[in-house]
Amino acid sequence: MEVGLQEWRNDSSISPPKASDLHLAAGIAISSNQSKALKYLLDQGSSVDNTLARQAAGKEGTQCLEALYAHGWRPESEPDGTAMPTIQMVIGNNEQLHWLLNHGASPNVPCGRTNDTPLSRAARMNLMEPIDLLLQHGAELKASNALHAAASGGGPDDESLATMQRLIELGADVNAIEAMHVKRSGHNIGIHGTALHGAIRASKPLRVRWLLEHGADGTIRNEGGYSPLEWAKECRSSKELVAMLKKAGCE
Repeated sequence: MEVGLQEWRNDSSISPPKASDLHLAAGIAISSNQSKALKYLLDQGSSVDNTLARQAAGKEGTQCLEALYAHGWRPESEPDGTAMPTIQMVIGNNEQLHWLLNHGASPNVPCGRTNDTPLSRAARMNLMEPIDLLLQHGAELKASNALHAAASGGGPDDESLATMQRLIELGADVNAIEAMHVKRSGHNIGIHGTALHGAIRASKPLRVRWLLEHGADGTIRNEGGYSPLEWAKECRSSKELVAMLKKAGCE
């Protein structure tokens, strides 16, 4: 790489490499998890930004993140447009999560597109070790929407129920309305409610039953004004789920 870059610079017939060229090459180096090549390109003037860090997320080891950090990059403390924050992209890679948290990453930074927090993303994936690690580093459970994520996530019911149980034990409010961390847009206005509303919308009858058995209030309305029973009808839920709600006294 060093030879090729020097030949490029020495060739007067073409424009010398710009920072954008080096940045593109840095991304390629990261995609192959080549930290030495990345460091060389950064030394030669490649810009350092969140885009490169997100490309490094999920790779084996932390060497690429370390190289970016050594050249001035810092983990996001606020949403970067609609892109998923680096810390959320490493959920499931505990080595990188440890590293980011130890290097200043916010355990609460939301995603500007999904409204997820690091805790809610971990809960949606039913990953308890990241949940515990985030809490140890100051993640705020109250406004994290973690219970909502576990109640509506796509994982197996038994894993989601175990996550929900753990979150309740940690102090999650079963009747909290989902917190909004991002700008409102047409697709999300009026649908935010309790974890019960989320489980209904996701068509998860076992989780609906569990929530009702663990203190979910069947009379609380979501931001659109729908009670759980009305929400089930609006979401065209199964007859089984509607009957369950009626039997539990939901309105």
